[in-house]
Amino acid sequence: MIEEFLAYMRDGGWDIVMNEKQECLLPEPMKSRYETYPESWLEFLSAVSSMVRGDERVWFLCADDYDIQGDKAWQWNEWELLGLEAAGNDAVWSCSIQRFWDEHLPIILSLESGYAYYAISMKDDSIVYGREPEFEECRTVAGSFEDFMKKVMSKEIQL
Repeated sequence: MIEEFLAYMRDGGWDIVMNEKQECLLPEPMKSRYETYPESWLEFLSAVSSMVRGDERVWFLCADDYDIQGDKAWQWNEWELLGLEAAGNDAVWSCSIQRFWDEHLPIILSLESGYAYYAISMKDDSIVYGREPEFEECRTVAGSFEDFMKKVMSKEIQL
């Protein structure tokens, strides 16, 4: 399924760099924040090192993107950071933002028409979509990462 998905995306103009090591090593902060991950998503991360749409306005977060070290234009949790900045000194609001992101792992960031994301719901491994201004108001778009890939290939989901 992943090979078919990558071929489809490559044909659609995505720049894909394969993971030569064929292993997924998520950085320690990720392992402590999120306990389990969908197997199909881990397989994807083991296969892909970088995946960016040709216009660089949408990209999949890959294992290196979750490393908080290094100089990056966008952090993997950029939308959470924006929300916390907006919450300012409001402890209740900040706590609800953190709780939301503890339950939703961003896997795609988008600048297409405003800030948006796709994330894995850690409650049931479904894929959700959310966008600004209320990042925490999201909707389920696929039952799993595998289902998400199928929906992208069938054009039910446009990236």
